[in-house]
Amino acid sequence: MSSSIVLVCTRCRAANADPDTPRAGAALLAAVRLAAAPGVQVAGIACLSGCKRACAAAVLAPGKVGYLFGDLPPDADGAADLLAVAQAHGARADGFLPRAARPERLRGGILARLPPLHWISGGSGEVIAWPA
Repeated sequence: MSSSIVLVCTRCRAANADPDTPRAGAALLAAVRLAAAPGVQVAGIACLSGCKRACAAAVLAPGKVGYLFGDLPPDADGAADLLAVAQAHGARADGFLPRAARPERLRGGILARLPPLHWISGGSGEVIAWPA
């Protein structure tokens, strides 16, 4: 199976946060790097456009379903949940993670689930079905 990539938004700021305080996204990235798991790549990204649901992070891999999560706490618990999803994502051939397979916090915090590009067959306009 291919390894998953975790992208953490470094610009996320907690709602009503003082502009002079460090950004929560940068704190989440630091926590994820500290707890880094084997087979999971970690990178920061300047923005994931999840501003109203900070902290935001994505789990991606070539040819697999991609996920965008928000409302992650910028601490060790948020990092552990994100890394658990990344490891489960990497272990599945298609990357599809049913709701029950994700940590509790990442069941309600999902912002998007994106199909891999190869599922889209030449723009025929068909409706893509998720795995059962």
